[in-house]
Amino acid sequence: MLLPRIGQSIRLSFTGSSEETREHTYKSRIVDIQDEIALIELPTNEDTGRTGLFGAGEACEVWYLGEDGSRFDFRSTIVGRRSEHIPVLFLQLPAKDAIHRTQRRNYLRIDSSLDVAIKLDDPIRRYHFLARTVDISGGGLSFTCEESYRLQTGDKVQVWISMPNKSGAVQHASAVMEVVRQKPAEKKGLHQWISGKFVQISEQDRAKVVRACYERQLELRKKGVVE
Repeated sequence: MLLPRIGQSIRLSFTGSSEETREHTYKSRIVDIQDEIALIELPTNEDTGRTGLFGAGEACEVWYLGEDGSRFDFRSTIVGRRSEHIPVLFLQLPAKDAIHRTQRRNYLRIDSSLDVAIKLDDPIRRYHFLARTVDISGGGLSFTCEESYRLQTGDKVQVWISMPNKSGAVQHASAVMEVVRQKPAEKKGLHQWISGKFVQISEQDRAKVVRACYERQLELRKKGVVE
């Protein structure tokens, strides 16, 4: 995928608007494509859930995620608005060579504490337990757990990840993860640290994880935690 498709979720930053608008990221969805114009839902502020007054001529930066987790960016302009039925904005689509693709070979890794279920099917070590992530990316995650779960490098475990968003809705993703590092607890009574890479994951679920990482990064950036 290169050009966005109907039903695609997108993010917009309005570069030429008021200072208040420039400070926020807006989310929208493409409801139709006509020639070189995308009809999009009225963008809503990701912090407040409110929309803004966006008219023809508004310049914006647009980005979205592909099915493989790659990020696509392009510059655009709002070229019109329609209010009957469902209110929509007309977004100018760029030429394909004007879209910048960032292929997620090295996925953005974000510190994040998420609920994750871990299952290991082994003749002796039949584990199924809940844990909390330490960090996560589209390529894998780290979590902590009690040392009684004797996980080893090379183990393949099934993981189910729970990812709440700002609205309170929860998305889930599942994967098979190979343990690549096990760090024992520093003191008795503390948890061990497990890190692994995804070896089986659907592109749809990987895209969910990557999107959650970007949203978390934006949240931290607004708080001044990351550059």
